[in-house]
Amino acid sequence: MKVLVTGATGNVGFSTCNALIKRGVEVVATTSDLRRSKNLFSEEIELRKLDFYKPDTFKNVLDGIDKVFLMRPPKIGDPKVINCFIDKAVELGVNHFTFLSLLGIEKNPIPPHYKIEKHLQQVNATYTSLRPSFFMQNLTGAHLEDILKHDDLFIPSGKAKLSFIDTNDIGEVAAVTLIEDGHENKGYTLTGSESLNYYDVADIMTDVLGRKITYSKPGLLKFRREMLSRGQKKEYVNVLLLLNIMTRLGTAKLVTDEIDKILGRRPITMRQFVEEHKALFNQKE
Repeated sequence: MKVLVTGATGNVGFSTCNALIKRGVEVVATTSDLRRSKNLFSEEIELRKLDFYKPDTFKNVLDGIDKVFLMRPPKIGDPKVINCFIDKAVELGVNHFTFLSLLGIEKNPIPPHYKIEKHLQQVNATYTSLRPSFFMQNLTGAHLEDILKHDDLFIPSGKAKLSFIDTNDIGEVAAVTLIEDGHENKGYTLTGSESLNYYDVADIMTDVLGRKITYSKPGLLKFRREMLSRGQKKEYVNVLLLLNIMTRLGTAKLVTDEIDKILGRRPITMRQFVEEHKALFNQKE
């Protein structure tokens, strides 16, 4: 069996590649820049260039592929672009897709993931939809600068609770759904084992890192002004605001036991995550 992993340089895609390799699966990873991505992957993983906007290249990308881990690049807002790739993959013999979707997408038709899920339900192949909560890796990515420079979590989520999940757990689940039977045509809501607000996260980080980390809880307008002043694009900032507005309404607090059932173990906790990345959070500029 040969599995194609799209978005392989992202957190979930990279974890999925590693989880599949660990299980002895032949992996093809896609990237938009072969030269820059070459050093990220082991020699066991074949790299192929994928541009969703160039359907005439899909045949080469999908050559010999049996199953696909599919994720939508953030810059692609039109679901038809992804659905075109799905149709070609099915035409060329792909028999299963594991799709990285969104928490609560089954009740939210606005994001493009909704229409992609609906399309997967109609094609001549099986699918598994993974609907994860907020990534712990946001702390080591988008929020790292504020943690390092200001010892602060600058996030407009109010007092809302979130069931944070480590992307390595998502990658492990993705690998299982791609190689084991029993996950066909199912949707899994993936969360951590606890629901925390950012005050809780700040307290955990303070305890583990040995220095005071605060949660300044900025208002939505203050956050927007600050992000724009940092040079972030307006469209991206508006998406962040929408996500945090939804979070304030309690959409991210749900805790499920799907990780326990699928992996046979408890999810990685926030404390474990911070301890694992302690050196990164305490690095000197």
